[in-house]
Amino acid sequence: MNWPVNIFETVTDSISDSIVLIDRDYKITFANAEASRVFGIKNSPGDLTCHKLFHRLSSPCNDNYEFKRCPHSEVFKTGKPVSVRYPFILKNGEKKLYDVTATPLMDNNKKQVLQVVKILKDITDKTQTENLLKDAETRYQNLVENSLIGIYKTNVTGQILYVNRALSEMLEFKSPDEMIKSSVLLRYKKPAQRETLIRRLMEAGSVSNFEVELITKKSRTIHALLSASLDGDVLSGMLMNISDRKLMGELSRKQELFFSSILEGMQDGMVVLNRNFEIVYANSSYAKQTNTSPDQIRGRHCFEVSHHNTKPCFLSGDECSAKIAFDTGVSSKIIHTHINSNNKRINVETVAYPLRDLAGNVVSVVERVCDITEKIELENELIKRVRELETFYEMAVGRELRMIELKNEIEELKAKAVKHCPGTC
Repeated sequence: MNWPVNIFETVTDSISDSIVLIDRDYKITFANAEASRVFGIKNSPGDLTCHKLFHRLSSPCNDNYEFKRCPHSEVFKTGKPVSVRYPFILKNGEKKLYDVTATPLMDNNKKQVLQVVKILKDITDKTQTENLLKDAETRYQNLVENSLIGIYKTNVTGQILYVNRALSEMLEFKSPDEMIKSSVLLRYKKPAQRETLIRRLMEAGSVSNFEVELITKKSRTIHALLSASLDGDVLSGMLMNISDRKLMGELSRKQELFFSSILEGMQDGMVVLNRNFEIVYANSSYAKQTNTSPDQIRGRHCFEVSHHNTKPCFLSGDECSAKIAFDTGVSSKIIHTHINSNNKRINVETVAYPLRDLAGNVVSVVERVCDITEKIELENELIKRVRELETFYEMAVGRELRMIELKNEIEELKAKAVKHCPGTC
């Protein structure tokens, strides 16, 4: 088709890709607006060759170019279109990557290639984006593969589409490939849990912190916490083994029960305080002292319960064994005054023992509260009785000494009487 020149130029100028015509001597005979703008081609290229313009070379590309291939030369030889990917140098010196399509422009007899139509599509940004996506995908894949948490993808029928190494090892398979060959349905100890999971996913699209019991390939039971999202019929998410956590929780509950049993069996009041002086545990004896129940005490401040005060006792100038234990990290014993269930002041002996976490920090205090009011009253009564006995003793000893003195005086008088009247008395 022989188009008028102005129509040809109008059509080619409307295209966003660069278009040039190159003759058999590699000279540029035409350039559309985009090629002129990007590569700096003037309206009359003249003797400007494609290798000079695009690659800053003095001879055709196949002679000394790094890719050792010239699409124009191939088209002139074969008469067939050629597509290559080349870097090109723009007029500003910037290097960009292009997809190049070289198409033959034949003579009327279609026997000889007169010129080559070269279309250049800038794929630099696209390639960079693709490379970034590939890099991100590689990093994501590495992250998934090296994750300590199990990552999976299955469908609603139970087919395993993907698992990482952490999950295959967690479920005691030799490799992810081995696990993929099995069905996820075989891994659920309680099939109803799987049914509940699917139902929730159908309703909400995703779930988190869903606890399940799974069976490993070696028939061991593990407790796991999973998250999942549903896209079509594909489930994907993460799974974490919490068997050790469950075991530690059981041990912790047993230790707590053992600890509370010991404290509950003591006749003295026992409380556990956190660093805010809040009561996190109180035994029945302490509750009895304050005429409340352990549940009513728990969470309240110790000074509120024992002193009917709104601020810690040490802020009022009193000593506080719990405060000393928190500050020094050693046990402390003091004599204190509390208010009992009858709203009367009683004397108590408080002994605080620090409790530490694994890092050695004092996180709470166990305080023993012993009512010593009766003991002090007995001691005071004993002191009073001893003083009375001492007074009586002093009086008794004084009388005894006076009797001895009187006897001595009588004997002296008798002796004097005999001396003055011998034989007559």
